[in-house]
Amino acid sequence: MKRKSKMKKTLKLAVAYSLVSTMVLAAPAYAEDTNNGLSQGTGTSASTGTGSFQSVRVSFPDVAPDHWAIKHITKLAVEGIVQGDDLGLYNPENSVSRQDVIIMAIRMMGLEGQLESNAVIGPIEVRDDARPYVAMAIEKGVLDLQEEYDLGKNWGFQNADREWVAKIVVRAIGKKAEADAKAEFPTAFADNDQIDASAVGYINEAVSLGIVDGFEDNTFRPDGNVTRAQMATFWSRAEKYLPTPSSRLVTGTIMSINGARLTIQDKAGNTSELQLAANAALFTAKDDKARLTPSDIKLYNEVYVLQVGGVAYFVEVTNDEAPMQTISGTLVSVDINNLTATVETNGALATYELASNVKVLDANGNGLSLGSLLENSVIELKRHALIQNAKVAEIVVKQVPVNKTVEGTFKSVDLAAMTVTVVDNTTGQQETYPITDASIFKKGEELFDPANLFDGDIVRVEVKNSKAVSVQIVKQAVEKRDEGKIYSVDKSKGLITIDKGDSVLASYLVSDRILVVLGDNQFGAVQDLMLGDQVKLEINQNKIDKVTVVSRSVNNFTLATVFSYDQENKYLTVTDETGRPHIYQITDSTRLLFDNTELPLSNFQSYLVKGKRVNIVAADSSLLSVQIATRVEGTIVSISATTNEITIKSAGGVLQTYKTMSYASVDKYGSSTGGLADLKPGDYVRGFFDGSQQTVVSLAVRQSQVVHTVAKDVANSKVTVKDAAGNVTTYSLSGLPVHRNGQAAGIADIALDEPLQVTFIGKSPESVQLLDATRGKVTAVDTVLGKVTVTDYMNVSRTVETGTAVTVKRGSNTSTSLASVQVDDRVEIVKDTAGNATILVIPGESRTFQSYNATTKELKLMRRTIADKDAYLLHDKAYIHQGSSLIDPTALKAGDTVTVYLLNDKIVEVAKP
Repeated sequence: MKRKSKMKKTLKLAVAYSLVSTMVLAAPAYAEDTNNGLSQGTGTSASTGTGSFQSVRVSFPDVAPDHWAIKHITKLAVEGIVQGDDLGLYNPENSVSRQDVIIMAIRMMGLEGQLESNAVIGPIEVRDDARPYVAMAIEKGVLDLQEEYDLGKNWGFQNADREWVAKIVVRAIGKKAEADAKAEFPTAFADNDQIDASAVGYINEAVSLGIVDGFEDNTFRPDGNVTRAQMATFWSRAEKYLPTPSSRLVTGTIMSINGARLTIQDKAGNTSELQLAANAALFTAKDDKARLTPSDIKLYNEVYVLQVGGVAYFVEVTNDEAPMQTISGTLVSVDINNLTATVETNGALATYELASNVKVLDANGNGLSLGSLLENSVIELKRHALIQNAKVAEIVVKQVPVNKTVEGTFKSVDLAAMTVTVVDNTTGQQETYPITDASIFKKGEELFDPANLFDGDIVRVEVKNSKAVSVQIVKQAVEKRDEGKIYSVDKSKGLITIDKGDSVLASYLVSDRILVVLGDNQFGAVQDLMLGDQVKLEINQNKIDKVTVVSRSVNNFTLATVFSYDQENKYLTVTDETGRPHIYQITDSTRLLFDNTELPLSNFQSYLVKGKRVNIVAADSSLLSVQIATRVEGTIVSISATTNEITIKSAGGVLQTYKTMSYASVDKYGSSTGGLADLKPGDYVRGFFDGSQQTVVSLAVRQSQVVHTVAKDVANSKVTVKDAAGNVTTYSLSGLPVHRNGQAAGIADIALDEPLQVTFIGKSPESVQLLDATRGKVTAVDTVLGKVTVTDYMNVSRTVETGTAVTVKRGSNTSTSLASVQVDDRVEIVKDTAGNATILVIPGESRTFQSYNATTKELKLMRRTIADKDAYLLHDKAYIHQGSSLIDPTALKAGDTVTVYLLNDKIVEVAKP
């Protein structure tokens, strides 16, 4: 940054010069106090603390009424900050001298009454009339004597440059500390390197306060001379930051106008009676040059007024909009004949009178008629805030009441908040409506207890005036629910009996699609249920479809270690994973398992030797089962290729380290062969032991994959799917849990060409989750909130919350940014059970239609090349349209040019131009 060349003088020299009288040079006193050339007002004299004046100047003959700085010059003239030269001229385009800037500063600060005529200022030359002002400026810190002396002996007569003026103005309004804090930051001007380091902070502060600005080429021009018009503008802008405003200033709201007499009320409620001078200068804050007439001054205008002796000489209308009171509430009624509206606000009713020309608007500012207002609309009434009992001038309808019937999926009912929440089947949007004591819940013709409604039930909600007046249960996802403790499980009969308490038992058959949920979204089989388990049952057609284990009263020790076995008394002593000992007696009811094969005690007891690892299930002192451990399951914590060791965290949170074979195989979906290098911390694995139960010889990784169904064989419980890599595989789902959103489902419920989430252990499926897909044309993408809006195959707009971390697949390219999805893209959006969204962009191609077979749903297209495929099946949910109108495929004619969109080799959309 440039430093101006300055000869540094010592303060001793300055002190020496201060004892010598300053030479006075003759010059026009542009800012001095003089009556010459002043326009006579009403003859009122005033003493304001900024000097005594017999008359008030409101104009200068050399400042045109349309001069760009007319308002600012007039304002400072009325305040007595400037009075012009001996000829009564302001000379707006002349450069202003440093001494005249200081005179203006002291007057702005209200310090003129404290001046001393014999003040000594040191070795800098100024006019005699300016000496007291300069002395006061030095005393108040507006000037630094050493700093100013360095600018030259004839200091006062030099032109004031822009960077020096910035310093003076900022110091005068008491903002030096703020400027010092900004001194280390360069200005934003293109010529920042031309600004002296001592001025940077002041310029930054002056710019931030809106006092000074740059030129159109983004330069500041620090050495440029400041004209008297510019100086008036700077002081005018800075005035509002003064700690003590001028005693001539009155601000507030005009409360009455009586001829030329104004009553002004300030924010504290104090009033001032002012007489508008015949030659008063009237302006608006909206335009620096626009002049107003007295008729432009209206009641309730907010104004900035400069007065002397109760006479207003300068008025600026700072806000000409009427102050409005806003009343928000719910519309109860409108009386058009009597022009009244009754509104409920916070439970209280109030009636308001409406103006005959009341304006009615909707939330977007569009005009409405008064007669179109609906009861229970959320509205805002606006009326004048300062007129007692003012009539309402404007009504804004913020929200109209909803009247419709919603059929959808029940989510919840909150009897405390009195709301019901459903997912609209048409839009896919979740909606919540208030219910009242009069709201009716019915199933058929019978009243229904809302406590028996559950997530997933199908309901029809009648909404009137935005309230749910009735909820009709169309279909319950679960016909019956029950709960209790497992009393017995008879696998041969497929029967589960629960103890409901008070010696009440209930038995139910098990359906062929039963879903067993063991907790934390882990799925199992009937054989995983234990006596004493606290369970919840979901029953349809008198068979259990779902068992959820709520809690267990049994001890489940995974990988306990046998300490001893007493064959005579059948006592088994083990230590659990934490090393604590436990002793049990094997009874005839104890299940003895080698892996999943049940053995008699005579064959089993040979395994019960010291050091053998077993899985124990016990209820109190009763031993329910002993299983010889052949595997370990859990999450990998660490893997060491050096020591060939793997540390696994079990479901119980216990860490165990096992030896592995260097050649241990790893079974992992999507990998033909694998080794330990394919594993990483965080993977959930099942490790298989060798005979010693100390070494893991192979592992299988649990993974979930989103696939699409290609075919299904319900009779043989098989399904064929295609994964994201295009691999087509058939799996047996016999005995596997199949569900949708936690509800039991069967293979028959799996739809073709729809997504599934299959959880694998290695390459073998463990469970299947039916997923929902949203397909259609993208109409909006919100990358900030993570939302995509599409028009689906039913021509319904749906917004899907994908989150911002998504997987977007477009051909062979994969992106993790939602920004890669474009409006008009055709997409399929699938969210897995963890909420992760995958967006597949479906390519389109222009083809010529040939024919359609309604029986086979096969659509034929003309080949473009010999390699083109000419026949495709329609997807069950194909969207066939012309513009926004749905059309039947039979309406297509041979030769029509269409755009077809293919997903898994089936047509999901046909667009005819």
